[in-house]
Formats: sequence, structure tokens, C-alpha cells
Amino acid sequence: MMSAIITGFLLCFSLNCVIGAQNTYLFRQGVRNEYVYSLAGFCTVSDFVLIIAGVYGMSLIVSQFYIDLFLVLSALCLLLYGVYRIKNVMSLSYGVSEEVYLQRSFKKSIMAMSAFTLLNPHVYLDTVILIGSASLQYSYDEKIFYILGATVASIIFFYGVAILSRLFSSLSKNIVLLKSVDIITSIILFIISFAMVKATSFV
Repeated sequence: MMSAIITGFLLCFSLNCVIGAQNTYLFRQGVRNEYVYSLAGFCTVSDFVLIIAGVYGMSLIVSQFYIDLFLVLSALCLLLYGVYRIKNVMSLSYGVSEEVYLQRSFKKSIMAMSAFTLLNPHVYLDTVILIGSASLQYSYDEKIFYILGATVASIIFFYGVAILSRLFSSLSKNIVLLKSVDIITSIILFIISFAMVKATSFV
């Protein structure tokens, strides 16, 4: 039992620690002081659902071709979003109204996080395939504790990022800082998108 919990926890936490589109966006929203705890909850629930899917067999029906295709399409989405953020930063109208820049609706924030989570192939590769495959060593009953360990890791990680990012929220009305965060976020998304395409068998 403890072995399954520890394995699930360590594997999930280590996979989440890799800088990706999802946790980059979560940190950005924390700096902006925009719904970061709700978004952390969304990430945790999404992880939980995908971990269950992986542990109970979905990793066995995913072919390499569809993984590669999904990687390319997702990379394109990340690239376009990065371009969109850079365009907003460079736009003259972007800084005309600080209220427009500083205020984002919860609906738009959750839609963006949904895209970064559900259209992110690394989320599926980590939760469905890697975590799912590692669970094959455990019995049906032990898998419950394995899922528990992985879920606790997700809770600690995502809410940890949320709390850490809120330490910078006192600077959330600094337009220069927010634009800098957007530029850094976009650069990370560009790097991730190119790495995703490079990882496919198409290249």
C-alpha cells in the first residue's frame, strides 16, 4: 500500500515539476492575481481524471501516429497563442487602458487553462501513458492507493505554484512587469512547441 502511494506521489510530482504550458500559465495568472486558486483546482481535477484514465487502461489504446499528430496540432495551438500574446504586448492599443489589460474574465481564464490542459499532449503523455504504464505493477486494489498518491502530488504541486505566484501579486498592477511576464511566457511556449514537433516521428 505505502509503496503504491509513494510511487504515485513521486512520479506525478516529478512529472509536474517540468516547466510546461500549463504551469507557466498558472504562474502567470498568479502574478496577475486572477483566479489562480480556481485554476489550480481545475488543473488538479483534470490530473485526477486523466490519471484514472491512464491507470485503468487508456494508455494501451493510444497509437504512436495519433500521439505524433496530436503533438503537431497542439504545438501549433501553443505557437499561435504565443504569437497572440506577443502581438498584444507590442500593440499600441494594449497599454491604452490599464483596466482592459488588468481585468480578465473568469470565463476567458478557465477557457485558456482548458486549452493548455486538454490540448497539451504532455499532459496526456505524463498522466495517461507514463503514470498509467507505471501502475501496471500493482494489483487492482493497490492502484487505488497509487492514484491517491498521484492525486496528492498534484494538489501539492498546483496549489504550491499558486501560492508561490501570489507572492508576486503585489506587483500585479505594474504594466511593464505584466508585459514582461507575457513575453517570457510566449518564449517558453515557442520553445515547447518546437520541442513537441521535434519529438514526433514526422521530423
